[in-house]
Amino acid sequence: MARATVFLGVVCAGSILAGALGVCAGFQAEHRADASRHEALEQRVRADRLERLLGIARAEAKPVRQAQVGKAGTLSRAARNYCNVKAPSDRYWQGQCGRDRHGHAIFRSPEWSLRAGAIVLRNYARRHNIHTVRGIVQRFSRSNHREYIAFLCRRLRVKPDERIDVVRRMPELLPAMVRFETGAKVAPEHIAILDFLKES
Repeated sequence: MARATVFLGVVCAGSILAGALGVCAGFQAEHRADASRHEALEQRVRADRLERLLGIARAEAKPVRQAQVGKAGTLSRAARNYCNVKAPSDRYWQGQCGRDRHGHAIFRSPEWSLRAGAIVLRNYARRHNIHTVRGIVQRFSRSNHREYIAFLCRRLRVKPDERIDVVRRMPELLPAMVRFETGAKVAPEHIAILDFLKES
C-alpha cells in the first residue's frame, strides 16, 4: 500500500512537472513568435524608410533644367518643401524626415513646409526687424533677387521698400513665395493654417 502511494505520488509529481515544463515551453515559443513579429515589423519599417529615401534620391537624380524659377518638377517639389526652407543643423523642423544634399529640408507633406516657411517669415519680422519685400528676399534667397522682388511686389501690390505687416500678410506673402520658388499653388485649407499661425 505504501509503495503504491509513493508510486502514485511520483506519477503525480511527474505529471505536474511535465505540465509545468509544457507551459514554460509554450511561453518560450510565444515569446519567440512575438520577437519574430517585432523583428519583421522593424524590418518593414526600415524597408519603407529606405524605399522613401530611394524615391527621393531618384527624384534628385533626374536631370533638372537650369534652376528654373516657378517651374514644376523641381527638387523642392520632390522633397515636399514648397518653401525651399533650409534644414537646421542641430534639429529637425516638425514634420521633417530628412535633408537633401543642398541642406534643404525634406518634409513628410507640403503642409509641414508651409508651417516652417511661415515660422521663418515670422522670425524675420519679430527677431530681425525685417518688414519689406526687399529685406525678406535678400535674407531668404541667394539669387534672382530682382525677379523675386518684382514678383512679390506685384502679388502684394506694394513697393520693394514699403513697410508691410509680415505676419498679418502671411496668407498672401507665403503663397506668393511658394509660387515663385516651386510653381506650386497653396490650397485653401493651407491658407487656414497660415491664418492660424499669424495669430500665434
